[in-house]
Amino acid sequence: MSGTVLGGTYALCPSCRRGRLMSDPEALDLRRCDNPKCGASFSLTELGRTYALDGTDPRTLAVHERQQALTLFVAAEIIGVLAAAWAIYARSWLTLLGALLLCLVICATAMVSRYRAWQLEHGRLFEARAPLRAFAAAELDGLFRRQGR
Repeated sequence: MSGTVLGGTYALCPSCRRGRLMSDPEALDLRRCDNPKCGASFSLTELGRTYALDGTDPRTLAVHERQQALTLFVAAEIIGVLAAAWAIYARSWLTLLGALLLCLVICATAMVSRYRAWQLEHGRLFEARAPLRAFAAAELDGLFRRQGR
């Protein structure tokens, strides 16, 4: 799970379906297949067209990602509360520490789902540099806009 959250997995090559697409150090907008038999390279715009789902509305995919994020956040809260109760009952700080670390990984996975939803809504997939600053600004704007109502 932490490999997925931290970006340890890479997309499969659309040509050979065996290799993984790795970034090219010479060009930030290219991805190359790590399979020596294939060696295909793709631009990020080409990947965006390759991985687009025909007939699927990006808003539907974004709603699904947001629902998944909400489910993960709720699961992290439930695990945290139950672990705190168990830690108090067992008088074990290590139980609480382990649960907090687990909750941290679950919350990071939820943030990845929210980021994917934002990417789908704004059409910011497959960019050379991740638009994390724009995502954070949009999240903070949404948070403060809701509080002002």
